Amino acid sequence: MSVRPLAEPDLDRADQIFRVAFGTFLGVPEPKTFFGTADYVRTRWAADPHAAFAATVEGEVVGSNFAADWGSVGYFGPLTVRPDLWDQGIGRHLMEPSHSLLETRTWERTGAGHACHSRPAVTVHGPAEG
Repeated sequence: MSVRPLAEPDLDRADQIFRVAFGTFLGVPEPKTFFGTADYVRTRWAADPHAAFAATVEGEVVGSNFAADWGSVGYFGPLTVRPDLWDQGIGRHLMEPSHSLLETRTWERTGAGHACHSRPAVTVHGPAEG
C-alpha cells in the first residue's frame, strides 16, 4: 500500500469508491448510486489538485482523501477507502499527507467531515473524549 497524489485519470475510480464507501457505511440499498449526481470528488480535486491524495494497492486506487483551504479553516475529507479494505490502516496512511499539508498553513481552526461515531473514524482519530 502506498499513498501518492491523486491524478486526473484516477477521478472516476476515486468517485466510485467514495460513493460505495459512504453508501455502504450508511446501509443504502444501492451504494454505487449514493449521492446521485453530486460530484464531490471532482470538485474537491479541481479546487486544489495538490491537496488530493490516493491510496494504492498494487497500482490500483483503493481510497482517497482531500485537504481544503476554507479561508481561516483548514479542512480534510472526504476520506474514503474501498469497504472490503476497511480496518487495514489505509485511512490512517491517507491522513499523513493531508495533515502535513494542513500543517504548512496557519489556520484559526482545522476540521474533518465524518461521522465521529463510526468505526472507521474512531480507527483513524481515536475515540472522542468528552
